[in-house]
Amino acid sequence: MTMQDGRRGDPREIAQDPGVPAVTRHAAAAAAEIGARMVLLDLGGWLFRIERDGRRFTSGAGAVCAFPVNSAAAHSLARDKQHSATILRADGQPAIPGRLFFARTDRFAALRPPGATPADALAFAAEIGWPVFCKPNTGSRGDFAERVEDAVALSDYIARLREEHDGFLVQSCIAGEELRVAVFDGEAVYEVHKAEPALVGDGARTVAALLAAENAALAAQGLSPWPGTALSAPPESVPEAGARVPLSGRRNLSASGETEEVTDAPDPEAAALAIRAAAALGLRFAAVDLFDHGPGMGHARFTIIELNGNPGMEALERAGRSDIILSLWTRMLEEALA
Repeated sequence: MTMQDGRRGDPREIAQDPGVPAVTRHAAAAAAEIGARMVLLDLGGWLFRIERDGRRFTSGAGAVCAFPVNSAAAHSLARDKQHSATILRADGQPAIPGRLFFARTDRFAALRPPGATPADALAFAAEIGWPVFCKPNTGSRGDFAERVEDAVALSDYIARLREEHDGFLVQSCIAGEELRVAVFDGEAVYEVHKAEPALVGDGARTVAALLAAENAALAAQGLSPWPGTALSAPPESVPEAGARVPLSGRRNLSASGETEEVTDAPDPEAAALAIRAAAALGLRFAAVDLFDHGPGMGHARFTIIELNGNPGMEALERAGRSDIILSLWTRMLEEALA
């Protein structure tokens, strides 16, 4: 289906159109469910308006905070990873230890506190112990989220990062199973367990060639490549067809990650922590990413990785749980159009 600017479309058709962003498809399906109309405001479907009985709601995909129940302030606080971690720690919640640094020493230098230069980042990483985990402060989709092994690797990371981002976090590396708990109005509505990303052998190409192909696909999406240090096998080795070569670091679905399990009955302990975290930032709808260290470890079972006030729902689609997406969007649109 090709839409012209400002043209109305049947929301049932838009919901099935693979050429528009997922958020737009999800909103269209909910619009059809409640008898509303949808207007695509640009050719790609990145901006849309939903109308019913003289009321209308405008939103979009990409950098737009799509969900009408979240305030701009809450979304902005969640998008800034340093701000959100500071708020969580002030609330007594188990956020990952780390600090904010800047890749460029000249840009906005007069506005920055002391101790936030690349040299300070190297000193801090040495202090908390290698390896460390680094990611952009306002990044998304796993872009430049990397495990960094030593000072040389961190200097290389900063040099690569400054071409795309400025502020970045240096955090302790935390071990554990990664999961996401989604919260809506104080209720945990679903949980996603994330699997470790991996290259899949074809019996012909080397690990290096498989990684190059994977990185080309990431570049086409505007995402940073996997560094060679993420490999768990020698680059010159040739995996058998179907063999998995795990990649260490980010587990975002948009950056080669996979889903292990989706459930609409989240773990009660994880759910309670996620609900409290979302409330601390004032988010009505949020996805809270957690590390589960397992019970009986002698310390808190969960550590909060970060919050997302504009989460994607690809995991639900992959798991065949579009019913959860439809339910969430329908509730939000009924409120927005009331």
